[in-house]
Amino acid sequence: MRVSNGSKGTSRNGGNIFHHNRLFLVANPRTNRKQAPPPIEIAPIEIRNAVYEELIRRSPALEYYSQLIDGPNGLLSRGLGEQEIQKYGALPRTHKERASLARTLNKFVTVRFPEYVARNSHDGVVGVPGFWQDETGNVQLWNPRDYNMSLLVIPYRDDQGRIQACQLRLHRNDLRTGEKKYRWLACPFPFRGASSGAPIHFTFKPVDLPPGKTVIITEGTLKADVLVSLRPKARVIATSGVGCSHAEIIEAVRDYNALIAFDADYKTNPAVARQLARLIASREQDIAARNLRTSTRIVTWQTYKGIDDAVLAHVPLETISILQWTLTFEGRPLQDVREVWEEIGYTPSTAS
Repeated sequence: MRVSNGSKGTSRNGGNIFHHNRLFLVANPRTNRKQAPPPIEIAPIEIRNAVYEELIRRSPALEYYSQLIDGPNGLLSRGLGEQEIQKYGALPRTHKERASLARTLNKFVTVRFPEYVARNSHDGVVGVPGFWQDETGNVQLWNPRDYNMSLLVIPYRDDQGRIQACQLRLHRNDLRTGEKKYRWLACPFPFRGASSGAPIHFTFKPVDLPPGKTVIITEGTLKADVLVSLRPKARVIATSGVGCSHAEIIEAVRDYNALIAFDADYKTNPAVARQLARLIASREQDIAARNLRTSTRIVTWQTYKGIDDAVLAHVPLETISILQWTLTFEGRPLQDVREVWEEIGYTPSTAS
């Protein structure tokens, strides 16, 4: 969806649409008569939060210190302190160990939420993204694959501090060709678990932050947490990617001045520039439609891709206007930015 060349247009979330007209399905009389099972409904936030908190308590990242905490790619090297590291969990590397953890957490749900379990035809923990039941009825966690290293569990917290979903970070030794390092802890297909969606992450509770204050928007929960660890006064909201959850981000920061601090690869990646331009324009149009006095500015830095790495390296940060931001890059990325703004009828003001 990030590739614009040859697309038929863009979707509402800014992704590029392609029509694959050569794909077809061969009907099978026997499979056509078999009705697909209903989708698994996601568990209420209270249950998801309780299960994920218990998962982190029983399987903390600290148990895998050499793999997840120490070393050049560990959480300590990212800039997190010992206190912050306790907020992260881990999935064991083997399928057998994860299945054992799944059974333990299923018992936890049965004891803690008996009324919820009684209302469902499946085991109670299956409504929590990441859990599913195999053909024999056994509860499983994540997928049946055995890994070389344990997997980091990164919680995504809502505006009340509850864990609504989690992402996994795979070790580089476990990445296959074309695989992404970060994945949602969810198994909607083919294992028929509940989908996690793509929620945004809060490092603070908006109820404690008065309107008119400043909030930083970035991509990736780990990056947001690191930034707060390095700059404790920062209030950060993170999305899972530059093209994700724009409507949710705009609603979350509506009462605040926004500093947009996504990765610096927009300067070379037209798809990233396009998505970032769409978010900026949508935010500004929301301000205009509601006659708000909040502002939107862009955070820039040199050398490093992410703001967390820049802050860790003590690289100066600069906040600039939207118009000034368009002067920081050129070529195809800038062309795509202008095309997006023209498509949605946005022109940055001289005051932006």
